[in-house]
Amino acid sequence: MRDGLDFTRGRRSRRQRRRRLAVLGAVLLLTAAGWCLRDRLGPVWAVLAQVPARADTLLAEHFVPGYTRRLQSLRRRSAILHAAVAAAAPLETENQALRTLLESPARPETGGWTPVRVIARQPEGTMTLAGQYAPGAPVLDEEGRLAGVVSAVGGTGSRVDPAGRDRGAAAVLAGDCCGVLLRKGGALLVSGLPRHSGLEAGTAVTTADGLWVGTLAEAPAADSTGLTEQAPLQDTGSMAGAVFFLPKGAQDG
Repeated sequence: MRDGLDFTRGRRSRRQRRRRLAVLGAVLLLTAAGWCLRDRLGPVWAVLAQVPARADTLLAEHFVPGYTRRLQSLRRRSAILHAAVAAAAPLETENQALRTLLESPARPETGGWTPVRVIARQPEGTMTLAGQYAPGAPVLDEEGRLAGVVSAVGGTGSRVDPAGRDRGAAAVLAGDCCGVLLRKGGALLVSGLPRHSGLEAGTAVTTADGLWVGTLAEAPAADSTGLTEQAPLQDTGSMAGAVFFLPKGAQDG
């Protein structure tokens, strides 16, 4: 009867609760058994232990394509820069002692970074950013790499030259050697390195202020003059984004 009392509903609910508790208990027992036998499971346990991290990676790639590649790249750069900072620690101490002796003030700490959008792109490869910024200000891409340098200000925008071309041909440091960024076609090089520099592929290249430029794709080789060396760079900045970052306080005037 539709309007009658159903005395079996309570029994069904109790059976469902017991079934759920049984399943949960079985899962807990299997988990505990796996944990106790992890040393005996050997490679199988190692594979199972990687499942959560693998699931996180798959989810990240699904929602943000290229996430894993960018994360690995950032971790590699972080490791390289941390090693460089550690190697430069004695020089920093010596520099501070010399400044104290000469009563020379330390360089003020740099501030944060301001996101700026692109308002125009020119056929020759330059672009224009919204706002007026001082010529010479560095422009970083979304991954914190040097993409270009502000070259001129006009109207309501600032023109940016790509790293290695025109105003973007900036002085850089490759290890402890000085060089200059140079763009040939679509390749970015560091040129003007001393002969027999001993630099190896993978050496970090930064600006004098420590901004990331890239790494040497291969060991430097003698250029056409035979007086200096040059090497191509990898992991360099991109001008393809829609938003870039400039130092706070870099506004023109």
